[in-house]
Amino acid sequence: MKRQTVALLLALLPSAAFATDLRIYPTFSEVQQPATSVVTFPFGSWRWIQPGSFSVSGAAAHISLQPAELDWLRTQEGKSVTWVAPGQAPVQATLERADDLLVKLSSGEYVNAGRSELAFSEKPPLRGGVTVKVTGVDTAKNANLLYRTGALFWRPRYELNPGGAAATLAALAQVSNLSDQPFTAQKVDLYGGNVWQPYQTTAVPVAYSEAMAGTTGTANAATVPSGAGGGALDQIRSVGEVRGLQRYTLPGGLTIGRGETLTLPFLQPKVSDFTRYASVQSYFNGQGSAGSGSRHYKFTLSQSLPTGLIDVREGGLLVGSVQLPAVPAGKPVDLDLGADSALRYEKAVKRTGQEKNEKGQVLSTSYQVTYSFTSTKGAATKVNVREQLYARSVSVD
Repeated sequence: MKRQTVALLLALLPSAAFATDLRIYPTFSEVQQPATSVVTFPFGSWRWIQPGSFSVSGAAAHISLQPAELDWLRTQEGKSVTWVAPGQAPVQATLERADDLLVKLSSGEYVNAGRSELAFSEKPPLRGGVTVKVTGVDTAKNANLLYRTGALFWRPRYELNPGGAAATLAALAQVSNLSDQPFTAQKVDLYGGNVWQPYQTTAVPVAYSEAMAGTTGTANAATVPSGAGGGALDQIRSVGEVRGLQRYTLPGGLTIGRGETLTLPFLQPKVSDFTRYASVQSYFNGQGSAGSGSRHYKFTLSQSLPTGLIDVREGGLLVGSVQLPAVPAGKPVDLDLGADSALRYEKAVKRTGQEKNEKGQVLSTSYQVTYSFTSTKGAATKVNVREQLYARSVSVD
């Protein structure tokens, strides 16, 4: 019995106890760790894992998934339990078979009980975890176990700070861990871009689905300054492109705790050709209209950047937060920050002439379109007017 107990405790060690490599994407992470015969995930970690994503690199291994509690239940075979069926008095019984919870009642009858219907004389382990067993792998040949989890992901964040006729852009990498499992890795890569995957349901065994009731996750946000304990944060750098994905590396590795969010210094692209302007876009319909201009910030970046939320600040004041699209290096970026109530316009349309043929059919019509602007701004503003004419457009600065 003592030997069985020791083996169970070893099996319940969380997977974070092993050295891991992490490939972190915007919506999930791929974890790579040395392949061992048994790895157990507690429910708080397993609920985020894609069960169909397990594989062993460099080997044709056999992988099985089973409830982690099953190993403990097998140690209870032949011991007395109490069967408490809904609406019935408790009945003394013996656990005959753990795999399907077959119990023998004191009356001599057999019943397949539900897990929640059994009371044990010993304290059972936490429910909802899953044990992954790998066979057919020679651990001496450095085989690795790979799987994907939705608990760990990263998002880029940006802050544009205009100053006069120039601007600077600060980039941050925000890494979040939603699970109860800490992650520690020496080799960490961040990937920007889209990776399509088939829809994956939450990896919760049916027998333990009730364990999700009342379970909530909270994240502790932390901003880590350059050179702090989360790794060599000032060394995050771009290492190129892989089939349309942008790859960045953290040479110093990363440690992120349960429920923790880390905000790390990221890239420092240079901003050129910066300009502010207002935009008015209208469709020609022969009638007048009125409205507000929209605020735009246009610039060019020296580095390619993945899509992410960008805050725009003027003199430290937040003037808008929008989604920055994926930006190739050297290509202009045009951000629309929405309506500008300090810049109003009125459009007047006047028909100035019409040409008809001898049958009275209209061949052409001439209009005069006049825009009048009213600005309560403290400085001159450049305005771009775009008039859409039946799938053609005329742009006027």
